[in-house]
Amino acid sequence: MDVIEAIKTRHSVRAYLDKPVEEALVREIIEISKQSPSGVNSQPWKVYVVMGQAKDALVKDVLEKFDAGTPEKEEYQVYPNKADIPDWYKARQRACGFGMYGVLGIEREDMDKRVAQGRKNYEFFGAPVGMFVTVPKAIGANGWGHVGHFIQSVCLAAKGKGLDTCLQEAWAGFPVTLKKHLNYGDDEILWCGISMGYKDKEHIINTFIPERESFENFAKIIK
Repeated sequence: MDVIEAIKTRHSVRAYLDKPVEEALVREIIEISKQSPSGVNSQPWKVYVVMGQAKDALVKDVLEKFDAGTPEKEEYQVYPNKADIPDWYKARQRACGFGMYGVLGIEREDMDKRVAQGRKNYEFFGAPVGMFVTVPKAIGANGWGHVGHFIQSVCLAAKGKGLDTCLQEAWAGFPVTLKKHLNYGDDEILWCGISMGYKDKEHIINTFIPERESFENFAKIIK
């Protein structure tokens, strides 16, 4: 698969096959992704991978807190303040939510099913590999962009190796529990989790791919 095809076919996969991924393949994907660009070659990303018993223990711990309704304080603001959200953001957010729940046949008023679907975030949607990316507290907003380059590279490298992914900022709601399991430094902020595995092509949720904006809505060529 060439890089253009990987970019065009990558999307958030929310159901995976019960099929293991070799550790060597995960290592290879991360090794490839470290070639991502970063200012002054700072390479500010840190990666923590959970598989097997370590993943199961983390999932169990977080689900207990989720089911008890005891989330933890996020270390950064994941979504904009409601009062500040621009109309274009609201429209895209709503279209994404309605589209995903729509293919699942979940009505807007059915909060139990919506919560049950959201809960699957903390099971990595059944993926055998969970990955977490942290950002150094010292680097500021510009450095977060560099880490974003790395995350995109992970997604594309995984795609090129026959795997799929889903980026999950939902994990940012449990930084204390994650720090206990991952033992990342006090100078790091957990950004997101990444589910990684073999796509379940038969699951209807994986037919949902949000539309992208037209060129004119986000780009301008100035001559």
